[in-house]
Amino acid sequence: MDADAPGTAATGREAGSLPSPRLPQQAPDGDPHEGPAGDAAAAAVPTTTTAVTIVTAPGAWQRRLEHVERLGRVARIRTVPLVPRLLVAAVAVAVAIGAVMRFATPSHLWLDESLTVAIASRPVPDLLHSLRHDGSPPLYYLLLHGWISVFGDGDVAVRALSGVLSLLTLPLAWFAGRRVGRTAYAAGNGERDAPMWVGVATLLMFACSPYAIRYGSETRMYSLVVLLVLVFGLTAVRALERSTPPRLAALTLATAALVYTHYWTFLLIFTVAAFLLLQARRRPHYRRVTLRAFAAMAASAALFAPWMPSFLFQMLHTGTPWAPKVQAQVLLDTVFDWAGPQSTGALLGVVLLGGALIGLTARPAGGRELAVRVTGRVPGRYLAAIWLLPLVLAYFVNSFGGSAYAERYTGIALPACLLLASLGIAQLPGTRVRAIVLVLAVFSGLVGGWQLARTERTQAGEIAGRIVALARPGDVVAYCPDQLGPAVHRALVRHGPLTVREIVYADASGPALVDWVDYADRMQRANGTAFADEVNELAGPDHAVLLVRADGYRFLEGACAVLSDQLATLRDRTVQVERRDLYEGASLERFSTLR
Repeated sequence: MDADAPGTAATGREAGSLPSPRLPQQAPDGDPHEGPAGDAAAAAVPTTTTAVTIVTAPGAWQRRLEHVERLGRVARIRTVPLVPRLLVAAVAVAVAIGAVMRFATPSHLWLDESLTVAIASRPVPDLLHSLRHDGSPPLYYLLLHGWISVFGDGDVAVRALSGVLSLLTLPLAWFAGRRVGRTAYAAGNGERDAPMWVGVATLLMFACSPYAIRYGSETRMYSLVVLLVLVFGLTAVRALERSTPPRLAALTLATAALVYTHYWTFLLIFTVAAFLLLQARRRPHYRRVTLRAFAAMAASAALFAPWMPSFLFQMLHTGTPWAPKVQAQVLLDTVFDWAGPQSTGALLGVVLLGGALIGLTARPAGGRELAVRVTGRVPGRYLAAIWLLPLVLAYFVNSFGGSAYAERYTGIALPACLLLASLGIAQLPGTRVRAIVLVLAVFSGLVGGWQLARTERTQAGEIAGRIVALARPGDVVAYCPDQLGPAVHRALVRHGPLTVREIVYADASGPALVDWVDYADRMQRANGTAFADEVNELAGPDHAVLLVRADGYRFLEGACAVLSDQLATLRDRTVQVERRDLYEGASLERFSTLR
């Protein structure tokens, strides 16, 4: 339900909010004064804020709020007729294409996907135990476990869950965009049609986002993260509008769901919690409602407590040993990573950054002009904070704490960035200009998303097919590093019952899983020559060795090359599959029976 729909708007004193102690004043450029009675109440949280929390102030500002509420009450009847039919059709087509792309990926499952399916396919107790060695929280795996029990574990079936979750973000994105536009209009930082334009732009940005398409077609939790970030933002806004027990309970559940899905969401939650405490300190009249929201978020710790022993074990022993250090430039690179391949991502990246800058600083000033305030405007400044602060925290954690900074983890900040860019597009003067910019964003996003969705991510399928063609019963398949095992093993199993024996470098968990516990230490202690002797003895004189190999992995140094060279001194070596430049490339070498 919209905040300004009948029964939810609050033009007077409401539960959980206090009247403003003074009237908002007009700034010289026409914006309402953004003091305690202004921006703190209009922007209760940095994600999506609403005008209904500014209460009891008579005069021009109160009349504007009442106008916004009347506009919202008739929005469902009047919005569509005001939009040209051609635009409605174009939006529907773009959304449909983006939706189809989420289910049209021909690539085989790569390492992370294969690991996820292998863990989720296990009985729940084994699933939870396996996650201690994997380093992830359990919510997505439990959802996938139930999904597999209904739809099976085929590639299309297991990826479809992420596609469905990604589609569920679209109505929430539309809803969140309209709320942002309504807040901008109520604060004097948007035009009357801002709710409609921000809603349409946000819907298109999410539907055609290369990031959303890429991870909507992957068996990982990142689509669920984006969905829950939107849910979290909307529940936080509703709790700050009226802090009733059901709304506070919803905020607690949304917070718990985030941390049970991915640990990077702690960065987002800490950012919002810090903002609420700051508002409680700086805005005495707003302290009660913000502290209630903060308490509701903090209450999620009770729900997370059962997982806390596993979480602490993971933090001490799993980590991300594969992750290199990054430079501060990664914060800018993240936006272009969201925008897709370089061929189209550069254009969409410019649209996102330009739109975000306008959404942060500008408002329409009449005609074809924009009034710019470098310190930012409501609600743009809060969206910018939710976009940037978690990424800055992640950069510092990577620099000093050893955690990974990976593009796929940054979905926690994607919704705020897309909302801010959509707000900026809606601020552009003239329908034609807005439509042109949206067309550019949609075109580049869909092209980039198509390239990502259709690109093969791993050579596992190719290698498995070659192994099936070459191997005789009893031959040995060796994996170096162990991270190549899950995808190739899954592809081999898909071909039928295994007739080969598999062995993994420095990993006793077998080819279907990777044990990340104390991974770096274990890899540095292992020895390629010793493993070659073990593989050679396992194969014996009558069976060949098939080595799935890739060099360049952290902490292995030249171990896999040493393994290959050592086997070559004992057996004849032939390269069966050359390593290609893929996300997860590998080669296949065959070592014949003993000379």
